[in-house]
Order: sequence, then C-alpha cells, then structure tokens
Amino acid sequence: MPYQMFDHGPFVEFRLLGVVRGVDLPGDDWYRRIVQSGRLLLDASDVEHVAADLLWLAGFARSVQSRGPFVTAVVAPSPLVFGTFRQALAYRGELPHPAPVEFFTRREPAIAWLLEQVPPKGG
Repeated sequence: MPYQMFDHGPFVEFRLLGVVRGVDLPGDDWYRRIVQSGRLLLDASDVEHVAADLLWLAGFARSVQSRGPFVTAVVAPSPLVFGTFRQALAYRGELPHPAPVEFFTRREPAIAWLLEQVPPKGG
C-alpha cells in the first residue's frame, strides 16, 4: 500500500496513495510518534481504490489504536472510500481506552478539528 508519513509537530499525517491493498505498513517509530503527538490525520484524498479486506482494515485500526490513546481525523472525499473506512471503524472492536475518530470529506476542516482536540493522556 503506497503511503507517505509526515510529522507536522502537533499531529502526524498518514497519507494513503493509489490502491489500498493492506501491505507495507509504517514501522514502530511512527506508531510511537502518533501516540506521542496524540493526534493522527489519516488522509485518503489520493486513494483510487480500496482492495484490502474490510476486516484487515479494522484489525489494522485496532492494532494501531491499541498502542496508546490518540484522536484521529480521517479525510476521504470519495464516497466509496469514506464509507469503506467508516465501515472498517465499526468492525475494529473495543479498545482499552477512548479513541475518538471523526470523518471529513475535506482536509481543512479535518485539520481544524484535529487541532482543537486535547491530546489524550497516557501516550
């Protein structure tokens, strides 16, 4: 799965590109940084297609969020990608701590919402 990671200081961005297949994930250093910042922007604006299994996506979301508390803003302008990611979130199951997630169709409101959130303690 092609992606880019960016450390913007107050939040970390995980930008998905092209076709989401469910392979080649970021390493532990990025996961630690996401938890340290307390905020994640998952930008799927450049996703063309989601080929990954829905339950794999849910498992990935659960595994990342189980590492520590952080809030997430998901940007998905495509209705199909938006719906797929929301459905994956519904299947992620219970977490040991709150992990607020909001969905947006545009990047600017997502970043504004993310920056308004107080990063959770415990990261």
